[in-house]
Amino acid sequence: MLSGSQRSAPTGRDELRRIRVSAIFSTLLEAGPLARTDLAHRTGYSPSTVTGIVQDLSDAGYLRVVGQQESTGGRRRTLIELNRSSVTIAVVGLRGTRIWCALVDLDGNRLDAAEQDFDPADPVGSAATTVMSLHRRAVIPPVHVVVALPGVVASDGSVALAPAFGPVAHLRLVDELEATTGLRTTVENDVNLIALGERVDGAGNGVEDLVLIHVAEGIGATIIARGEVLDGSSRSAGEIGFLPQGLAASPRGERGDYERRWTAAGIRESGALLGLSFPAGTVVESLCSADSPAAVRLLDDVIQAWAFAAIICVCVVNPARVIFSGDAVLLTGDAREKLRGTVQRSAPSLTEVVFAELGQAAILHGAIAKVVKSPATLFTEVAG
Repeated sequence: MLSGSQRSAPTGRDELRRIRVSAIFSTLLEAGPLARTDLAHRTGYSPSTVTGIVQDLSDAGYLRVVGQQESTGGRRRTLIELNRSSVTIAVVGLRGTRIWCALVDLDGNRLDAAEQDFDPADPVGSAATTVMSLHRRAVIPPVHVVVALPGVVASDGSVALAPAFGPVAHLRLVDELEATTGLRTTVENDVNLIALGERVDGAGNGVEDLVLIHVAEGIGATIIARGEVLDGSSRSAGEIGFLPQGLAASPRGERGDYERRWTAAGIRESGALLGLSFPAGTVVESLCSADSPAAVRLLDDVIQAWAFAAIICVCVVNPARVIFSGDAVLLTGDAREKLRGTVQRSAPSLTEVVFAELGQAAILHGAIAKVVKSPATLFTEVAG
């Protein structure tokens, strides 16, 4: 793990070496497998420098040989790549009243998991305890922690809005967790991670401009423009749970009117007013399978409401694809087609409407996509 002083401006030979090691690690992470001569060309370092660092990284288990380049007349060159199973990260999230942590390598393989009751009065302690329980028993301990937060995270790592995470407004969660665990920590909105995961390995693969709408305990959206998450000035872009229900805007609270009404909990409450009973945890499935006139009307309202959010997003950012995730994935085939058709008939531009494919694994893949953008945080120093 790199200390704060190691991340400062170069001050000597050790720091210069760290920069070179990081550059070679980063290049292989992004573009491997490569031959040593290609690494030298891409990084601008001398062949002897590259050979020495490659040997050190290989001895530490970070690199492996994967074959040889086809010969073009000279000696065939050995290809090396980053051993993605040599690096693990811990991903933390909330599920109802429980906090979970998964240990994954950079290929997305889940190596271990832990779960415990979440204490909203001590969110840092709950997260740290879960992480360290995995850290202590890991064969390859994690070098980075990613917290999937159901709320708004400011650019300085402080929490601006996260009702499910307890009274943490303005808490610098990154600093607190790094101090408690000793591990580099990233805190990111959970829907952003889901969107990143789906873009890399799921329903958004290969699409540069998309919107993901996630329906769970809350409703949120992530906008990905030209391959990057659009955060907004205060990192709260996509908070569609605060969409107004009409032309008259409501004062902002911790949850918006739209979110209160069109999550599973809100749909269940609306059903109760109509004399419909939906078991908690299976609201969408139960609504789709009910055939009473009241249930049919309520399902139509739900589809119209979810389509409304998508149409607004299409009007504003013009994505190539809209992905529905979370509880929206539980819609039947007919209901999905109705939602898709409603969006496409009403939006001003032709937009694909699809449904998430990765389930809970999307957060894990999104966490990996997030941390590989900072490769220097993914390895410990190697001897030189």
